[in-house]
Amino acid sequence: MQFITLILAIGFLQVWGAKNPLHKDLWFYRWVDLVDKSPIGSRAARFVFLVAVGGVCFLLGVLFYLFQMEESWLRWLLLPISVVVLLYSMGRGEFSEIVSEYTKACYVEDWASSLARAEPLGVDAKDLNENDWSGLHERVLDEAAYRGFERMFSVLFWFFAFGPLGALMYRLLFLYCEHKREDENAAKLLWALEWPAVRLLGLSFCFTGNFAGGYKRWRESLFCVESTSRMVLSRMVMGALTVDEELDHTCEVTRKELNLLHRLYARSLWFWLGALAIITLSP
Repeated sequence: MQFITLILAIGFLQVWGAKNPLHKDLWFYRWVDLVDKSPIGSRAARFVFLVAVGGVCFLLGVLFYLFQMEESWLRWLLLPISVVVLLYSMGRGEFSEIVSEYTKACYVEDWASSLARAEPLGVDAKDLNENDWSGLHERVLDEAAYRGFERMFSVLFWFFAFGPLGALMYRLLFLYCEHKREDENAAKLLWALEWPAVRLLGLSFCFTGNFAGGYKRWRESLFCVESTSRMVLSRMVMGALTVDEELDHTCEVTRKELNLLHRLYARSLWFWLGALAIITLSP
């Protein structure tokens, strides 16, 4: 049922695009604030994220368990609920359109417009000198690569590991870290959840991008436990796009990387879907 759930979810995404009507997160932020202000939050502030995220996942897990009981007439609801949960767990917004608009502004060397288009990706360019295109491009590439990863690939990894509950667990923890950026414990757990998914995506780049460059960066980062997900993804993307570290990053070269990033991720998604279809449907 997992593969059918995924196909249905991707079908809805093709219709909705970035305007997913299920992406309403105010309820979760209110729940997090409620837990934070409760006696639990005051006594065990370090574990608020476990209560906030785990509480929602526990309730959903109980719901799925009740629906899966043999005598339950609610079994037929498992598929639509799984699709809804997976759709909610997908990333918010769109990154490919933002990158496209950014590269257009870069082409005419409009610094102010480029900064405005990089901002939705979460790019911090306050310390960059004006017209430092190389530095700006590098940060945009880092954020765009991570956004593409957290929107889809990390969700799919945990979905096929633990079903809809796994996908929801990742998304809620991601939202929690966005809401409570000062919580280092939650950030560490998010990094741990992303660690295997990043490596698997990097391995995919070997087949959907330049094999030699992708494999070299994947092997170098395979057992790294110090770099952030963004740093590792950036290195793997650069390898898959055959970017030479010794090459001086001119505006034209870096703009080409950004244009190719969306294609690399699209090919990787099809690669994952094909591999999952073979694993799921094989006897």
